[in-house]
Amino acid sequence: MGRAIAIGLLALVLAGCAGARSTPGPAARGLDYDALMAAPVQPIAEIRQRVIRTAASLLGTPYHFGGTTPAGFDCTGYVAYVFRHAAGMDLPRQSVDQIRFGEAITPLAMQPGDLVYFRIEREQSLHVGIYVGEGRFVHAPSTSGAVNVQSLALDYWRTRFLGARRVLPI
Repeated sequence: MGRAIAIGLLALVLAGCAGARSTPGPAARGLDYDALMAAPVQPIAEIRQRVIRTAASLLGTPYHFGGTTPAGFDCTGYVAYVFRHAAGMDLPRQSVDQIRFGEAITPLAMQPGDLVYFRIEREQSLHVGIYVGEGRFVHAPSTSGAVNVQSLALDYWRTRFLGARRVLPI
């Protein structure tokens, strides 16, 4: 029964993303257009590295429901904080909104800095983390109480994986 619900939810999420799409401008993607144009051009690989360094610098930060600062994070607060400070991007605060942000990608296409999403059965919302490469992601889970790195290959995450999103260009 749980697998059928997960498949139904995935279909619902994917259906919500279907339809005519236009490429949003920098402001719609959470970027400050003037700052973007005034800033020196940086290779995307450098921005991805900065995202991963910022994410790693917060390892061990305690979990706090609704937390959005290094005093304590929930999963979406953590992701939003990392992207705001490392890439100058304002991601949506809610997981259901973050999953619609950026572009859906296949697991084989994932690169460090991409977002990964999971459905946790007892939770109403989705769980989100940042892919760091080599089959691992960093996140703020409530169960361990602190920001940490986990393997996507663990049964717990593998069976709950819903998808990945690219919010940074290649």
